[in-house]
Amino acid sequence: MKKDELESLGIEITGYGHYYPEKVVTNEEISSRLKYPEMHPAEKAVIGDIGVTKRFRANEKETSIFMASESAKRALSDSKVSPGEIDLFLFCNWTDRYYLPDLAPQASDLTGTTNALAFDVSTACAGFIAGVQTACMYILSGRFKKVVVACSERFSLRTKMGGYGEFTAGDGSAAVVIENTGNKKSGIIDFYLKDEGKLHDTMVISEKGIIKSFPHLVTNAADLTIKGINTILSRNNLKPEEIDWLIPHPGTDVVVQDVLRRSPIPKEKILMNFDHVGNTSSASIPTVLSEFKDKFKKGDLILSPAVGGGFYWGGLLFIF
Repeated sequence: MKKDELESLGIEITGYGHYYPEKVVTNEEISSRLKYPEMHPAEKAVIGDIGVTKRFRANEKETSIFMASESAKRALSDSKVSPGEIDLFLFCNWTDRYYLPDLAPQASDLTGTTNALAFDVSTACAGFIAGVQTACMYILSGRFKKVVVACSERFSLRTKMGGYGEFTAGDGSAAVVIENTGNKKSGIIDFYLKDEGKLHDTMVISEKGIIKSFPHLVTNAADLTIKGINTILSRNNLKPEEIDWLIPHPGTDVVVQDVLRRSPIPKEKILMNFDHVGNTSSASIPTVLSEFKDKFKKGDLILSPAVGGGFYWGGLLFIF
């Protein structure tokens, strides 16, 4: 199938917004508190050459709830949709997980979307794909028209301060407004999300709440990112050259470099912000969409693959 023959679900992303914390942390600042003179081989296998020059750190006021609300307000403004029109508010997050209460109702209340049903979605770094997929399924039910998907993470909470993982972890939020417009020439074409339970041990959280990644994470993350790209292409009978932009979840520098090397879509079409925000988990893809939305043209075909601990992998295909 050729690109101009594609039809969407009639569901469009109509607004984008992002929020980065006030504090910027440089590599020099992190280096000053490192406990190791050299990176441990296990850390080197996961982190690689870092690939990040700076990242944002949330302060006490900048909770994931606060950041989600700020990015959601900006997405609503961008879409020219009022908060009262939103039927569903999805909050994608894993770094602040509690048993109770859910974070989504609090973020929705702060945003002013008080008519919306709000609940949390947690598939780690694949959260944006899961959020968009969930939004589409609710809209396709016919009972929901307009949805906010807000991805907000404080990765620094799950990272050992004074360790090399601190170089990669970033805090931030981004949100999109998704609407049932009926326009088949623009919007969401396909989404795919799969779990691999046997890979549950690629990342674990210690009793102290700190993430620990194992070297086999890298191979699986890169392999499944490429598989996510190829799966979406195959499902839609597309050739790599028909994709205008590839916006992947980055993971770490090792994963980024492997994906850049093996991607069927050329490097000049791959867009990330990993170098200046780090890994913001579920927020990584939507922050790129919001931050660089002026680079996209109406009609651009965008493919976004992602992997997340658990283990989840898949992708999203849509026309800007």
